[in-house]
Amino acid sequence: MDYLTVTEAAEALQLSVPTIKRYIYDGKLRSAKLPGGQHRIPRSEIEKILTPDEGRESEEPGPTGEDRLAVIERWLSDLQAEVDRLDSTMQVVSSYCARLAGDEEQPQGAPGEAQRLYVLGTGCTKCDQLYELATQALVVLGREDVQVERVRDPMDIAAHGPVLTPALVCGDQILLSGRVPSAAALREILEEHLEPA
Repeated sequence: MDYLTVTEAAEALQLSVPTIKRYIYDGKLRSAKLPGGQHRIPRSEIEKILTPDEGRESEEPGPTGEDRLAVIERWLSDLQAEVDRLDSTMQVVSSYCARLAGDEEQPQGAPGEAQRLYVLGTGCTKCDQLYELATQALVVLGREDVQVERVRDPMDIAAHGPVLTPALVCGDQILLSGRVPSAAALREILEEHLEPA
């Protein structure tokens, strides 16, 4: 009998690997478990799902078209968020390279800017999350004296160097870039880098 790995089964059914595992654990797909814990799915199980028999009464139906559509929609949503983030980063890198080619002087933080935070990002979901987290962290820390501003223009972002977005800047120092930390981690970063009130 021919067996498929979980990944191969997912590709054959055009589903995600977690969905295939869920079908195995729910009993919708029969599998053989190897000593190392890996599952192998008989090809006949895949063929039953791909070519349903009209006359066969099945107690354990396979994935429906709606299941497949939900997986595809979730996958596309995740891909779009990643494309938006990469597009934002590429705009920043392009603007930074244009500044270097023009031999323009990089602006430095002005004195007294240490009490101002900048969230760098052209507007992706993660940039919005970082802005919200930074605003909430300042409230929790009781730092009403510190302002948070959004910087969306790629040329303005490029003034800080080739930075991955979303990024958080205090004065002229990049506190983090390319990720959204947990609320607790962000509070620690801010406590460490903000001047005393």
